[in-house]
Amino acid sequence: MNFASGSADSFFCPGYNGAVSHERIGRYEILDTLGKGAMGVVYLARDPIIDRRVALKTLRLDLDPDLVEEFRERFFREAKAAGRLNHPGIVTIHDVGECPDTGLVYIAMEYIKGQDLKKMLGPDRRIHPAEGARIVAEVALALDYAHNLGVVHRDIKPANIILTTDGSPKVMDFGIARLESSNLTIDGQFIGTPNFMSPEQIMGQSVDGRSDLFSLGVVLFNLLTGTRPFPGANMHEVTLKIAKEACPIPSTIVPGLPAAFNPIILKCLEKEPERRFQTGADLAEVLGALARALMPRSEDDVGRTAISQVDAPKAEPETKSGVLKTIDRLKEIPLPSWIHWHVEGRWAGAVIAACVFVILVATVVLGLMIDRGPWPAPSGEAVLGRHWTVKTYFQAQDALAHGDVLAAETACLQALHQAPASPGGRALAAKIRRALEAEETILNNSNRVAVLVGEGRDFYRQEQYRSAVERFKEALEIDAGHELAASYLELASERLKETTRRRASRNVPATRTKPASTTQPTRVRPQAVPTPGLVRIQLRFDSPLNSGHLTVMLDGESLEEVPFDFSRKGLLGIRRKGTGTVKRTLIAPSGRHVVTIRLSSPQLKALAETSFDENLRAGSLWSLKTDMSSEKATPSFSLHRVE
Repeated sequence: MNFASGSADSFFCPGYNGAVSHERIGRYEILDTLGKGAMGVVYLARDPIIDRRVALKTLRLDLDPDLVEEFRERFFREAKAAGRLNHPGIVTIHDVGECPDTGLVYIAMEYIKGQDLKKMLGPDRRIHPAEGARIVAEVALALDYAHNLGVVHRDIKPANIILTTDGSPKVMDFGIARLESSNLTIDGQFIGTPNFMSPEQIMGQSVDGRSDLFSLGVVLFNLLTGTRPFPGANMHEVTLKIAKEACPIPSTIVPGLPAAFNPIILKCLEKEPERRFQTGADLAEVLGALARALMPRSEDDVGRTAISQVDAPKAEPETKSGVLKTIDRLKEIPLPSWIHWHVEGRWAGAVIAACVFVILVATVVLGLMIDRGPWPAPSGEAVLGRHWTVKTYFQAQDALAHGDVLAAETACLQALHQAPASPGGRALAAKIRRALEAEETILNNSNRVAVLVGEGRDFYRQEQYRSAVERFKEALEIDAGHELAASYLELASERLKETTRRRASRNVPATRTKPASTTQPTRVRPQAVPTPGLVRIQLRFDSPLNSGHLTVMLDGESLEEVPFDFSRKGLLGIRRKGTGTVKRTLIAPSGRHVVTIRLSSPQLKALAETSFDENLRAGSLWSLKTDMSSEKATPSFSLHRVE
């Protein structure tokens, strides 16, 4: 996005004209339109109270009502989180509110003249390596500040980094990114692109600051090479590459790019967060040093890089080589006492002559034994073969490190064919074999879990709940995080309890009196002894709510607690709102009772409650129904006898 006056931008997805007939939103006077898209519009506005220009971001109102409510909640929550940030590298949030006249939700942000990195890039346009290192280092420092306050951006990309007129980068939409990177669908379209997402974002896992550093590594790769590390023809191909494939080496894409960038970018783009830079400060320190090394500076040049470092004192030039210094130190080492021996003068000549003779004989013998050649030079084919073998071993190690076990196995076998006695090659082959066995175990477990869940679902549909519970439990013993098995286990366990209670209620024996005497000629008709009976209450709620809590009480005591949650996982593991039906069959004692039903929010805040004073006859069936036409409607309850 570009906050420059009068410029349209790609900050939002295109497709919404965003026209507003009002000259004000809240207290802000609208001056111009800066950008528009599927989520809303950004205006250039003026705060008349302090006469300050701001960028006013609004949320459009013509979306699906459920989406509007969800976006609105996130809009406020994330804006408040971003409002805590006060850093020169982050666009400041001034205000957040809702216009009483139009109902528009807005965020007032710092208005900045500049250009975002996305507009500075292109297929044949790249940034100078030193400048790219400086920009990303400053962004890393801004991210480190936010991460220390517990705020994660979640949508770092070139379009969200703006360069001011003096070349300083600022991160935009900080904290609001969670709203727009949630990748909800509108009219079947996918909002945003996953090109800059981390693997944990792609797989819907929890993220922390290291996810932002992965995205920043993609940005750095993009700035230096003009391409993306994980390109693809469609979203599926891109996400698969991010999750599974290794990043290409940047210096192989752009000839002349300093190779010092390779380990930095590859470390940023590690699949596992534990193997990346752990803080933005760590990344900034490395890139800042590289930027200073690559950028020529004069004595008067104070530089623009916002990363300060105290220069280390220069060492005095060495006047002697390392070898001479070593010799000097060796001379200072005292010799052992047994080396100091004395030779009498009369034997000195004989000893010297004997030593010289021995040396001459040894020299002659060694001279005869030495092969003076000519020695054949190794063939070019042999040299290339050894080079190819070593290179193939390195390829196998890299493939194994990046999780591509099959490619690692292929490369290792090729290298072992050339050098079968290599200890390093054999050790690598053993490591690859263990990795293959682990993958095979994971695959077998996955297949077994799929079979168990399938059998459990079949038993569940056939109302064989005990067998279903056994299958789902066995599946969870193999994969404790399998959500489908866990959900079905909960449902099957509830149905099993209901079935058990129902059978118990049918088997209550009727007590009969024995005849007064067996000698009486006429039989006495047995009289029923009054015993407490049971009634069934069918609970039903066609819920427009995504989640909540139903509580049924009998004479003030809890009879049944029914939590419900109809949300479901959508694309990339993101949870979507849903609706559904709550159905339960409750067993209660007969007699006159006060039946109370309460509908609560997920946080157990009561939404509505009603009590019924009824005489529940033994063996009767009752219907306890909750009616609610929409999410905003007032719930109503009814209790009537069915049979």
